[in-house]
Amino acid sequence: MAARLQSIAKPGGICLSYETYALVRDLVRARPLAPIAMKGISREVVPYEVEGLLGELAQRPQVISEHATGLDLFLDVEAIDENGVERAKKRLSEALLALTIRSKPAAF
Repeated sequence: MAARLQSIAKPGGICLSYETYALVRDLVRARPLAPIAMKGISREVVPYEVEGLLGELAQRPQVISEHATGLDLFLDVEAIDENGVERAKKRLSEALLALTIRSKPAAF
């Protein structure tokens, strides 16, 4: 599968399977490409195109990256489109509300 994924990568680029991306997602930034069919594999495979290392991207002020138990946050302000901005705002508001509710002591 790796050879097949590499054959669709841009020159000098890297494509990963989802399974590999899941193992290294705290190290690299990658975006999903359109699913592809591969000979000998019964399901479609979603390749992920590596865009860079998170350590390098985290040095830019437009990138917010935080990973801990129960927290997986990555936001690249330059890369997100308008639809993504609205979705991110909504989800971040929901997250803030959930954290606020969680931190309030229960009333008895």
